[in-house]
Amino acid sequence: MYYTHRDMQRPFQVPFGPWLIPTVGALLCILLMKGISKETGYRYLVWTGIGQIVYFSYGYWHSKRRQRKRVESLNSAVELVPTISGVVGAYADNGSEVNSNIEPTESTA
Repeated sequence: MYYTHRDMQRPFQVPFGPWLIPTVGALLCILLMKGISKETGYRYLVWTGIGQIVYFSYGYWHSKRRQRKRVESLNSAVELVPTISGVVGAYADNGSEVNSNIEPTESTA
């Protein structure tokens, strides 16, 4: 809503501005991390990495922008697929004779 309704009044403000509280929170998290063992730190990094992969892959595959681009690229690819009238027109432009009344016959081996 911050981006879509910029003119809306917001009665709640973060105390001490948007920079002090996040900075203090980050420093407290770092302080807590100093007291853990190395094995716990490695587990934390592995699980954080797995969580980031899941988070960003879900966002990528469910992105409305990506789906819109995919549909646009499919539509442009459909325009590139040759049609019978396009092929006949290409032969006619080159001066080649196209006989559309010829029926396919079975070839003998």
